[in-house]
Amino acid sequence: MTDLDLQDAIIKEIEKLTETQSLKKLNGEVWKDYNLYRQEKPYKDDEADLDQEDYILVMIDDEDTDENGDWIVNVHILISIVLFEEQHQGNLILAYLMNQLDLHFWKQRIIASKYEMQKQRHKRFNQECYPNYYECDYITRWKLPQANQEGIEMLV
Repeated sequence: MTDLDLQDAIIKEIEKLTETQSLKKLNGEVWKDYNLYRQEKPYKDDEADLDQEDYILVMIDDEDTDENGDWIVNVHILISIVLFEEQHQGNLILAYLMNQLDLHFWKQRIIASKYEMQKQRHKRFNQECYPNYYECDYITRWKLPQANQEGIEMLV
């Protein structure tokens, strides 16, 4: 029941959306040809390799306790796409994907039967990407369940 377990639970929820073909582009086409990474994107060896360009990255960020001493974890869900088209609708596609993620997680509110999504959520777009590259960041906050306390006699 740690932040890393929460990260795994979020990844499983995103995988579930992919399996049920729930993540769709603006034109209704299922978005399925992307990579899903945990915490960091792997280093890409070949500049011409577009294999890693469409991806979702689930990254743990700051963690603080609330007034009750419960851990609140910020989780970034970064989405990146490469789009070679005339319309330049990359940010619209990202907004649409973020809305689908938000709707899914907000409906759930609790995932893996123990991680509670907090009300504060943020959507950010990276406006400084190279042409044809689009990135956004869907930021959520999650409350971790309290750890089971063991008595000192259990540890000896």
